[in-house]
Amino acid sequence: MSNLIVGAPDLASAALTRLVGVLCEDAIFALSTGGGDAAEALEGLGKRRVDAYNAALQGMTLPRMNDAWDTWIVQMTRAMAPVAPPVWMPMMDVVREKVTLEIGARGLRSLFSSKPSDKDVQRVKKIGTLAVRLIRSVLAADGVVDPEEAMTVNAIIGALGLPDADARPLYTEAPLAAEMIEVPADIEPTIARALVRGAWLGAAADALDPREEHVVRVVAQRLGVPAEEVEEARAQAQVRIESRRVVGLAVIDAVRYVLSDRAPGLGVTLAAMAGTLSVPRRYREEAHAQIGQGAPVTLGKRYASMPLDDKTSVLGIAWAAALLEDPTVARRSLLGARWERLAHDIGEDGERGRAIVDAWVTDSLTVVARTFQ
Repeated sequence: MSNLIVGAPDLASAALTRLVGVLCEDAIFALSTGGGDAAEALEGLGKRRVDAYNAALQGMTLPRMNDAWDTWIVQMTRAMAPVAPPVWMPMMDVVREKVTLEIGARGLRSLFSSKPSDKDVQRVKKIGTLAVRLIRSVLAADGVVDPEEAMTVNAIIGALGLPDADARPLYTEAPLAAEMIEVPADIEPTIARALVRGAWLGAAADALDPREEHVVRVVAQRLGVPAEEVEEARAQAQVRIESRRVVGLAVIDAVRYVLSDRAPGLGVTLAAMAGTLSVPRRYREEAHAQIGQGAPVTLGKRYASMPLDDKTSVLGIAWAAALLEDPTVARRSLLGARWERLAHDIGEDGERGRAIVDAWVTDSLTVVARTFQ
């Protein structure tokens, strides 16, 4: 970020405050992805969101978590595609198999070439088209594709990074019957298994329906995935959904606890939005009910058994939520004291979640602040 606004100190402070909000929302998304090293995820995301950060500094309107949710989700999923594709988003296992042109478009390869090869484009188009058609068929099997499901499909399309001419038809295609989906003969076995896992994850998000299961099994058979692997992928999807439920409930409690004096208000809205990212759809009503009841969060080591990486993500999200308002030194001390009690209750060894977010936000702001001198 360079050649940014240069002006009076009050203008500089206002610009940096705007950037704090965008950085913290980005951190909440990145830490919700549930995959890879949290610090690396934030660093990778920061490199790919430079244009958005410049826009925030200049006071330009851009999609934000609180006022353009669907567009923000699609943009963030695309930005994270080559860094740490969200584990809760269907078909991201396919994206992890380098089925995205975002790696070439804005990743490390852009240092040498910003244009992916025709071979890469054709590969992503072929596999990506199949992934989109399969997930859309699954989501439509139990009824009309609703707005959240449509957003999910759009996010998957965005994560592919295809040229507009290739991506545009995918946004408007009607759902196909499982038997009508074209399955190329040369799909690699690893990709075939990833497609099946993605289909099961999409089906399981709001509870499995026999019609959804039919779509997955028909396409899996045509992909040549053995029946035992199809069943294993089904079980894995269920396990992933259950584990994300616990993480999501922990996120909601963590944000509510740290921002307990911002309820009603930011403590409620941020908890709801962070929870929506983390809690699978089938458990969303349960999760949001505890927010709506407004009862204080009581610490009781309910989440102490979570894996360490999940604890780091939960506590990092809570600290990003705390920083979003760009708190004063005094308020930051108060928030820090609450965060420490929360971390002790959850059982994180040290302050890694907080330190990761602090370092990333501070470093990002410092780089920009130097341009105002």
